[in-house]
Amino acid sequence: MGRAAFLEPLVLTVPLSRWPPRTMMESKCSSGVGAGAGPVVVARGDEKGARVAGHPGGINYPQTSCEGSTAMLQRVWLPQQRVQPLMEVPMNSSQPPSLRQCIALKLMPDIRFYDSGAGPAPVLELPPALASALRTLSPGGLILFRENLASVAQIRRLTAQLRDCLGPRALIGVDQEGGRVTRLPRAQCTSFSGNMALAACPDAEQLARQVGAAQAAELRALGINLNFVPALDVNSNPHNPVIGARSFGDDPERVAVLGAALLEGLQGGGVAGSLKHFPGHGDTSQDSHTDLPSVSRGAEQALAIDLAPFARVIGQSAPAMVMTAHIQYPALDASTIPGTDVVLPATLSRAILTGLLREQLGYRGVIITDALDMRAISARLTPAAAVVACFRAGVDIALMPLLLRSTASFEAYEAIIAAVTAAVASGELDEDELRASAARVQALQAQFPGAADDGAAAQIGCEQHLALERRIAASSLTLVAGKLPALAADAAVHLLMPDGASADALRRALLAQQSSLRVSCQGLDNFDVSRERQCLQQADLYLVGVSEPANSAVVAGGAEDLARLPDRKPATVQRAMLAAAAGVPRVAIMLNSPYAVSRFEGVAEAILASYDGAPEGVGGRPGPAYQALAALLCGLAAARGTLPVRLPAAAGP
Repeated sequence: MGRAAFLEPLVLTVPLSRWPPRTMMESKCSSGVGAGAGPVVVARGDEKGARVAGHPGGINYPQTSCEGSTAMLQRVWLPQQRVQPLMEVPMNSSQPPSLRQCIALKLMPDIRFYDSGAGPAPVLELPPALASALRTLSPGGLILFRENLASVAQIRRLTAQLRDCLGPRALIGVDQEGGRVTRLPRAQCTSFSGNMALAACPDAEQLARQVGAAQAAELRALGINLNFVPALDVNSNPHNPVIGARSFGDDPERVAVLGAALLEGLQGGGVAGSLKHFPGHGDTSQDSHTDLPSVSRGAEQALAIDLAPFARVIGQSAPAMVMTAHIQYPALDASTIPGTDVVLPATLSRAILTGLLREQLGYRGVIITDALDMRAISARLTPAAAVVACFRAGVDIALMPLLLRSTASFEAYEAIIAAVTAAVASGELDEDELRASAARVQALQAQFPGAADDGAAAQIGCEQHLALERRIAASSLTLVAGKLPALAADAAVHLLMPDGASADALRRALLAQQSSLRVSCQGLDNFDVSRERQCLQQADLYLVGVSEPANSAVVAGGAEDLARLPDRKPATVQRAMLAAAAGVPRVAIMLNSPYAVSRFEGVAEAILASYDGAPEGVGGRPGPAYQALAALLCGLAAARGTLPVRLPAAAGP
């Protein structure tokens, strides 16, 4: 497909100080596309923002043909001192790198499981055949999952083995967001409560920066030099099944401020961060692990909501990476996958990744895809076709292009390299672009070296980090509705929680605060309605923990977990039990997303939001959210958090 077919956004200018823009100014331009095209003359924003591309303080962009484009965009004016340098360095060799070496640098597989002949097993140390294959394939880095990360000592051994295979500068990444998406072992490493919990705290910006620094210290001590955070998705859709509490909220400015603070803390500590999921996954009602979501916003809304945090953080915080979203965004690019009527996902759109992200927002770092095994991509393209298409769009690293699970998968991986090589030979991919892209990856490797720091091991799960974790959990607790009932020292308390682990965690946390309480509990994973009614007959307080939406693939790990996810609506059961217990004081607790609050109004005397439902903490203690909830319910603390999102109105049971 020709380059012009991907590159059609209109370019306008607004100053960063006026972002998001108050008005949209539409105009049409028409000119050549590609190398040698002149600068674009842009429309005015205000007297400070009236710029022509190439004017001092602005950024040079290739001219684009915009006649009839569906993407009428304003260009962000980035102050000169904030424009990022182009991340390019020569390859570490006296000889020019081969094309194969460049392609290999641009691939990042996972090694979650491997079959050495006795069936798939988690990779906790490298099997000899896998180690040999990694040396041959020489990817620029790897992503690790929870199954690869069993203990501090084991993680340090594994990352050392990986660097022995791939070199000391290899990128080793994880999704250590906090909250629901946490990969490191919770019993040994500090996990934190996640983005929405941070946003609910009174001193959120300071705490976000401290969390980033603490994450960096623990990851570096483990030999991990890349964390796929922060999520800058503005969660404006209450029915979003995959973002939710992973977001800082629905206010674009607050998302930008907190995202920048967390990123600066992380990268200041020596670990690369990654803004995600560009151009914004917050207004979707489908999960890109299972479907191809589409965002129906117009261009003006896109600028004011979804793109605003990315523009601001790119302008001020030099993110090492930006991760793409497998979503359709027709207002930004309505072109289709060749031979189909399927609108291109952003991951495959040159208009979005090169025209918008690189040329209009001025981003000069590394662009990485979300996992390419997600069904939004894998249900439509073969692995090789997906890699070629995302490279053509302007991607620097293809994440998880296929699953490395056995010796047979090594041949499939080689087929991807061969397909990219053929695309270069045919002119479908530009070799100079590919080499420049590989150089950006090497520059990132050089900027964030990853060997484990032996002296930093004591910081993993240290008291300073645990105190920060407890402070966030306590500060974020939000009394959304009603008034908390008083709890007598010897009260009988009954808990109905999402599962047995969370029920036991809150039970232990309550008894740690007030040992004379009489606490009974049940989890929905082993629910007995007769026992529930019997316990309620004796109860002085009924506590119900709600965890909706149900775990998505990203919580479990990835697209290959879809078949194992339970398909149930637990809040329906919990609401019915609360309604039937009208004679008992009742408290409903939103353990993750707060959006289900309206379903529990009228069946509980108080509704709390904790934004985190992880039952396990360091040393086997209850998770920090449960410790904070216990202190609050026992009258030893106050709820100081504020909702970071607007809640939908009640729509009935």
